[in-house]
Amino acid sequence: MPVPSSFNDITQKKSVRDHIGWVWYETTFWSPKRWFQDEKNVFIRFGSANYFAVVWMNGEHVTNHTGGHLPFVADVTNVVRYDRPNLLVVALNNTLSQTTIPQGSLYQPTDHSRYPMDFTSQNYNFDYFHFAGIHRPVYIYTTPKIYIDDITIVTSYQTDVAIVSGIIGYTVKIKESLGSNSILDEAFGNCIVAIRDKNGHKVGVARTCSGIIQIPNVHLWWPYLSGPTHEEPAYLYTFEVSWILHGRNIEDDVYRLQFGIRTVESTNTSFLVNGHPFYFRGFGRHEDYNIRGRGVDLVHLVKDHNLLKWSGANSYRTSHYPYAEEILDLTDRLGIVVIDESPAIGLRSTFVQILPVLSTTSVVLTEFGTPLDVE
Repeated sequence: MPVPSSFNDITQKKSVRDHIGWVWYETTFWSPKRWFQDEKNVFIRFGSANYFAVVWMNGEHVTNHTGGHLPFVADVTNVVRYDRPNLLVVALNNTLSQTTIPQGSLYQPTDHSRYPMDFTSQNYNFDYFHFAGIHRPVYIYTTPKIYIDDITIVTSYQTDVAIVSGIIGYTVKIKESLGSNSILDEAFGNCIVAIRDKNGHKVGVARTCSGIIQIPNVHLWWPYLSGPTHEEPAYLYTFEVSWILHGRNIEDDVYRLQFGIRTVESTNTSFLVNGHPFYFRGFGRHEDYNIRGRGVDLVHLVKDHNLLKWSGANSYRTSHYPYAEEILDLTDRLGIVVIDESPAIGLRSTFVQILPVLSTTSVVLTEFGTPLDVE
């Protein structure tokens, strides 16, 4: 079964298309011995798995995850092998109930003259096919023992006569391991921060893990066909941070994140981008394709968004769940405004019934194309 794809939409078997319950994925991979020699942390990252996933590596249980459409990560440093192939197994369940997001129910007909004894069908409260599978890429990646764990960026700007200056507030978190709650401070090392323009030139620097950087004559991020005529749409800077332990002359970890400098606010009558009213021209978009189901396909994505721009659209609503980070990164580069929905379409239970699910499910806030993790 290829990944990413919807397992129930790429075969020609009705039994697979209508399957409700457990499916199993299995693959093998080799790990470079230098990961062990360099004492790297090793992680596995799933872009999404719909809707309940159990993951094992080399026979060891490494993580569970409830809910599709959002990424999850597990530390596999202590279970990965270097002298023989690693076995990765994923058990996936696509059953929807009154305590899942989105919701559904199972129906077992009582008329056994028309249906087999064990016949069960899945009912759900939405108007599209119930795609299921590992829908987004799966990566094995490494970090140093002490690494950059999270970056938060908040942007604004100020105008002084004819000069517009960008203001970048940032916080960088440094961790020792994925499971650790301890965040290292600058008593252990330094964050070296640089802001680069689209040509790679440094336009701002700092030497702290949290602070504010100001950029004169800033290029603001404007939506496609919606900014001032003299402004380039979708201008992106790069936030570059290096972590250097005290007593070392080389970077221990480095991360680069593209971002736009912009403000967003709403009034009783308008939605404002950089203080200017924004008029939404666009669609409610579905991301299913005629071959991969809901699996992320970069070629289809580029074609779809070229069609969006060709039509004169500057925005769309995700239907009906958070989209993949690859899509949000693309829309950020193209200047497309995205209304990123939660997956709670057709929600009918009371809040008390669904609360246990919400307490164990990841939450993502999105400002245009930039995902902000909330723990």
